[in-house]
Amino acid sequence: MATAKPQKHKYHAQFFSESAIYGLITVSALIIVTGRYDITAYAMFLKVLLAVVVFWVAHFFANVVAHLSEAPDGVPHFKESFKYAMSHSVGLLLAAVIPLTIVLSGVLDLVNDDTAVWVALWVDVSLLALFGFLSSRSWTRKLHYRFGAALVTTLLGVGIVFLKALIH
Repeated sequence: MATAKPQKHKYHAQFFSESAIYGLITVSALIIVTGRYDITAYAMFLKVLLAVVVFWVAHFFANVVAHLSEAPDGVPHFKESFKYAMSHSVGLLLAAVIPLTIVLSGVLDLVNDDTAVWVALWVDVSLLALFGFLSSRSWTRKLHYRFGAALVTTLLGVGIVFLKALIH
């Protein structure tokens, strides 16, 4: 008799999704790009929040359209496509919560603006490392491979953040 896999919580699966990883990288790049200008944490918070919402809408829309094109019977199933798109794109929004909350701490003068920005960026890098480490648990139990996956994910994430910042 086969044992059932433990069910992941709905938000656990969405937070550890490709859209969440993309969201972390995007938020980091947006923080870096907006940080190039002499703006307050409040202005940065608003710009990053609005940009994340725009990226999410685009990601959501792309998922709806792509899923509609996969209708097996040739009839579009809008409700199912919206549900699918939400479950495959909400990670982008979830990923922005932690870094934006940290930037908000600068807005509320709990820490100075520069500290809030740097902490948000390093927390994003740490979350990417955590994603790499936790995602590798499905294919290995060896800690050195898991730490290697965390390192590669971190380096790739940092590289992408800086490449995106240079492009913008």
